[in-house]
Amino acid sequence: MKEKKNTKSVKKKNTGEIDLVKRNRELNKKIRELALTIDEVEDEKQEIIDQLKKALSDYHNLEANTQKRLNILYKNARKELAQKLIPVVDDLTSAIKSRQDFEFEEQASSWANGIVEILNNLERSLEGIGIKKYVPEKASEFDPDLHEALSIVEGEKGGLIFEVIQPGYILDDTVIRPSRVVVTQVNK
Repeated sequence: MKEKKNTKSVKKKNTGEIDLVKRNRELNKKIRELALTIDEVEDEKQEIIDQLKKALSDYHNLEANTQKRLNILYKNARKELAQKLIPVVDDLTSAIKSRQDFEFEEQASSWANGIVEILNNLERSLEGIGIKKYVPEKASEFDPDLHEALSIVEGEKGGLIFEVIQPGYILDDTVIRPSRVVVTQVNK
């Protein structure tokens, strides 16, 4: 009877070990499946991170490009405004210069002084948006990038500014209208 008992217990023991081995195999299989799932999730996560980095980079590039375009639009708008207002400044300047040829009564003189103040306000407004008046010095070198020669007179040395006819205007280091000048030339 003892033998039957031992056989039963060996069978139970073997069955228990077989169950453990099976269970161990199942758990190992499950662990491999979970490891693969983790790898897949990590790959997806890295792909999403890469997509986010690219999207952020694209956004920064778009933002910089948009800012550049806005700056160009702003500069062009100021340039257009200047090109429309500079002739008005020229006309007011000419009118003010010609008033010196006339004698005004007190009331007309007050009106003329008001025109001078309007011109000063207009010039300050242009400066406020970055448009600067440029008046070259007499006897300074003629520079075709900054000056436009309207006529030539004889002089001891050529290529010098003899007289300034109209001032030039500069916007953010860009000449929007060159100074109009008379230039000297040496005749032999």
